[in-house]
Amino acid sequence: MRIGDQILDGMRSHQNGTSISAMVDRLPELLAAIGLQRHVLRLYPHELSGGMKQRVCIAIAISAAPRVIIADEPTSALDVVVQRQIMQTLSNVQRRLEASILLVGHHMGLMAKFVDRVGVMYGGKLVEVGPVRDIFTDPKHPYTQLLISSLPSLVEKGTLRGIPGAPPSLLSPPSGCVFHPRCPKVMPTCSVDVPAQRTVGPSRTVACHLYD
Repeated sequence: MRIGDQILDGMRSHQNGTSISAMVDRLPELLAAIGLQRHVLRLYPHELSGGMKQRVCIAIAISAAPRVIIADEPTSALDVVVQRQIMQTLSNVQRRLEASILLVGHHMGLMAKFVDRVGVMYGGKLVEVGPVRDIFTDPKHPYTQLLISSLPSLVEKGTLRGIPGAPPSLLSPPSGCVFHPRCPKVMPTCSVDVPAQRTVGPSRTVACHLYD
């Protein structure tokens, strides 16, 4: 299918009552919003670069003017230059639609640059939530602390540190806190009781028995 037909396919599924001609008229506007030229509508996916394909996916996602955009690894398998272009496109779209973006990913630098609030997950559970600056400058949960400390530094050369052990199986997770088998600050209660989310500061919560 050509790019224009693929975008129309998504629009037809979500905009009941809108005529096909009205949808076709919107296609150039959608491409302009993501920084692509009109002739792309006639191209096939194999004729586009990876970054252009990602932008087309964004066009499909915003064709119904959503209030919330869930971006799951939007820059995966792209080089750093194209990553920046994609995130700039998302930022422009966000302002244009006045929408919220839920960004899912593992790229800590990307999170630090783009988001306002961070939710750190481990084993399928939120272990810490807070403003992005607070999470990076003063992490509370042991897992978040280890994540931040594993980032390479441009200031000084040191030993690259990882987190001992392996992630848990979600089919048979450990009892109590899911992170306790790998936690350097583990206590007896950690293997028994599931920690609840506790408020540890303005707009900050952490699920850890250290803050009981």
